[in-house]
Amino acid sequence: MKPKILIIGLDAATLDLIEPWAREGHLPALTRLMREGASGRLQSTPNMHSASAWTSILTGLNPGRHGLFVFSDRDFATGEQVFFKGGDRAGEIISSHLARNGLTSGLLNVPMTYPATETQGGFMVSGLDAPSLNERAFYPAELRDELLGEFPDYNFTPRGLGDLMRSGHLDEAIAAWVKLTDTQTAAAEYLLKSHPVHFFMTVYTASDWAGHNLWKYHDTTHSEYNVAEAGRFGDAMLTIYRALDEAVERLVALADESAHIYVISDHGMGRHTGASYQVAAWLEDKGYMTRRERGTRASVVGASRRAARKLLPVGMRERIKAGLGEDRVKRIQSSDKDSFYASVDWKHTTAYSEPGRHVININLAGRNLNGIVSQADYGAVCERITEDLGRWTDSRGVRVVERVVRREEAYSQPFVARASDLYIYWNPDARLGEPPAEVKARGFWWSGDHRPEGVLICKGPRVRQGISLKAASVYDVVPTVMHFADQSVPGDLDGQDVREAATDAFLDVHPLEVDSKRAVVSDVSDDLSREEEELMEAKLKSLGYL
Repeated sequence: MKPKILIIGLDAATLDLIEPWAREGHLPALTRLMREGASGRLQSTPNMHSASAWTSILTGLNPGRHGLFVFSDRDFATGEQVFFKGGDRAGEIISSHLARNGLTSGLLNVPMTYPATETQGGFMVSGLDAPSLNERAFYPAELRDELLGEFPDYNFTPRGLGDLMRSGHLDEAIAAWVKLTDTQTAAAEYLLKSHPVHFFMTVYTASDWAGHNLWKYHDTTHSEYNVAEAGRFGDAMLTIYRALDEAVERLVALADESAHIYVISDHGMGRHTGASYQVAAWLEDKGYMTRRERGTRASVVGASRRAARKLLPVGMRERIKAGLGEDRVKRIQSSDKDSFYASVDWKHTTAYSEPGRHVININLAGRNLNGIVSQADYGAVCERITEDLGRWTDSRGVRVVERVVRREEAYSQPFVARASDLYIYWNPDARLGEPPAEVKARGFWWSGDHRPEGVLICKGPRVRQGISLKAASVYDVVPTVMHFADQSVPGDLDGQDVREAATDAFLDVHPLEVDSKRAVVSDVSDDLSREEEELMEAKLKSLGYL
């Protein structure tokens, strides 16, 4: 049995890259899918974050209903860092809907699916939210030994990625991603042949890493563009996309001839304006946030660590860690990760944000641990910050912020209270240069940043050929896949089927059927252990999220 529904996720993929490269003949598999099917831009969730967007793709729900916004955040009540995973999700995912009608599913490396849950007659291998490839990352559990026995190098991200980036070995990091993409594809091929299912979904995150870290070598308008570096790495992002195109070709070859194939991304990617790295300093300059120090210690420590990484071999670094002892290393790491929040003078802070974020939170009394803004003043403070953001300009007088959205405008209940207060959309034409010293202390920083519009490419016997789709969102994936597979669509979703992609002949015979009786069911799982949280933190740091 070959899959009749195939979803290939290319995290952060953008038509801004795919379309010109396709015209130049670089991406034959994606070019063929677009020519023989329908394609367009896919609107992401309001915060353009992988955790929220992939969960919305899986559930058809907005983050205010499924409850997942980011990989990790600060708890308002305690001020402590918390990590989120698929098990914290409210709402059924598409495999559950398909199972009601006897269709089996297989999911591989899909973010926000940890711990792996039962899929009737199928399998699940968790994605980026899994702290490690432990037994809880696999369903059934025995699949772990089977898959890793066949592919011992299989992983979510290349091993040692953070060290490679911080030590400046970008060429090795690129090669590692290309090799891992091949391994992930081989693992997918193996699973499809040995564990056949009706529905298969897998996600590649190499495109997200490439967009964040390689954009400045590709984009001549980037403030950090360097001719010499571009001569070395100018084609690096295309190298990653070519590897992904080959992966698409290999997986499409294993699908049923009558299958419906979808290539999707959770959000887009573009040039980093530098603004998000400056947002904390902007809040300080405007008097909204007060800090006792501005990362001086972090800069010195970070510089020392980078020097050590460049000079010391990996084996020696591991022996030094062993000599310090695990507890000592963990205390150092904990102190480092909390340094920003420890530097904030909460008694004199009305709003705050970490460098690199797209959001601003209000230090609200009764909600935040040391909140000082009253509920009565909350709306006025949000309005004042929004107005001030609208007046923020770069050195050329270009507005830095395109628009600001309040969380109540972006999401619907019942989990809106988890969301940040203000969501900032940066003007892509702004230029704010390199990040501040405390960001540089991390060892590397992003030159590409998320954009609201991702990718939707679909092909199949019920899909119109060669058309450009006008409007679709991540909430529309579940109802579209269900409708095109002759399944009734749950009636409580936030999305709708992308009807413009369907042929008239299909719509005439298969009108949309809505099952209004289906209710959203909460998935419940246990919390991450301390060890799992530490593993998650290390992984997110290696990718630049922390």
